[in-house]
Amino acid sequence: MSRPLDPNTRSLDEAKAQLLSLLQQQEEFTPALYRDLALYLQVLRDGLLHSVQQACFHLATQVVPERYNQLTPERRQTFQRRLQSLVKRSCSLLTVEQVMGLAAQQARKQQRRQLQEQQKILQSMLEGQEEATPSSPPVERPAEAPLPQSINLSLDLPLGADLFDRGVPGLPALTSRPPVTEEDEVPSAEPAPPEGDLALLQSLFSMASETLSARSSESETPEVEESGDEVGDSEGLPFESFDSDVVSSHLPRDPLLQVRWWAHFDRALRRRLRNLSHAINVEMMRVGLAQGLLPLNLLDAVLDGQVEALPAPANVLRMALPLTLNPAAPSLAPTEVLTLLLRGPDLEFEQPRLRTCRQRLEQRRRTLRTMAKRYRTWQRRVSALEAEQQWFQDSAPTQNPATDRS
Repeated sequence: MSRPLDPNTRSLDEAKAQLLSLLQQQEEFTPALYRDLALYLQVLRDGLLHSVQQACFHLATQVVPERYNQLTPERRQTFQRRLQSLVKRSCSLLTVEQVMGLAAQQARKQQRRQLQEQQKILQSMLEGQEEATPSSPPVERPAEAPLPQSINLSLDLPLGADLFDRGVPGLPALTSRPPVTEEDEVPSAEPAPPEGDLALLQSLFSMASETLSARSSESETPEVEESGDEVGDSEGLPFESFDSDVVSSHLPRDPLLQVRWWAHFDRALRRRLRNLSHAINVEMMRVGLAQGLLPLNLLDAVLDGQVEALPAPANVLRMALPLTLNPAAPSLAPTEVLTLLLRGPDLEFEQPRLRTCRQRLEQRRRTLRTMAKRYRTWQRRVSALEAEQQWFQDSAPTQNPATDRS
């Protein structure tokens, strides 16, 4: 009995040839993309100081002109030199290699944060199971028989006292429990298993509240990412699992990885500009030219589109805060605060060369997405054909020598 041939062998070879052809096209596309990104950063470095000076000029002369007039000539010159120093230091970090180095730091930090969150969730689940297990069997007291046609009100909580006594993660505990010492612990030979519904409910509460508390802490607590004079960063954007290829200084060969690499590049570049904006705002506050210093998480929320900003000149953030300067006589109109915030669209609006580079990059992005879509389609096709080939090999009938001789 002859073994049947695999009908998909030719299709598999053709699919692999298509994948190889796409990778060859990608190798020709990658150097041009890298040059366009480097050119964009070069043009950005050339015009960054002028954009910063224009935004600071508006804040100093249109928002708080009286404060700027009160400064001595020495302080004004020192402020201008400080601006130039901050911009020069930031320009040295605006290269493809430096930006992707920051992206790698962000990816590693996000991976550590995710691992910590998973450990916290597992720890809370284990603690919930341990606390739900009583150390000694409860002593049953004889219950008094209720009178006929009477209502018996119980003081017990419907979900069990242990759940609220130990406190749900993310919520304050209702009661404080004294620390248990080794002398107070009573070992039990046969601990009773916890009730299934209560343990499951406690686990669900723990996982939900731990996730909410972790998200709130990410947006409220700034963390230090870079050494030197860089400003602390707070992570607000989701990251994929850490992969050295998508955060390396060189573009990966895989078009799917290139799409992720570009996303990391954009996030790190936006973070670099946000760091420079915060450093300039701190310097303006030192000389008395800033209305206030906005927190980093609020700047991130504006960049993410989560907080609405009022119309303002380029690279100037104008926000309406629901605060009143005089609590005794609150005003109906909200208080406005203006601060500096460097954003890519504003910089491109002021610089025609930078806008031209962005248009070229967007064309590259569309081409890359099309190639990544085709590559994913053929990749899935190859996986399906390989699975079919394995199936035919496994399902083929084995030859029996005794049957063939008969």
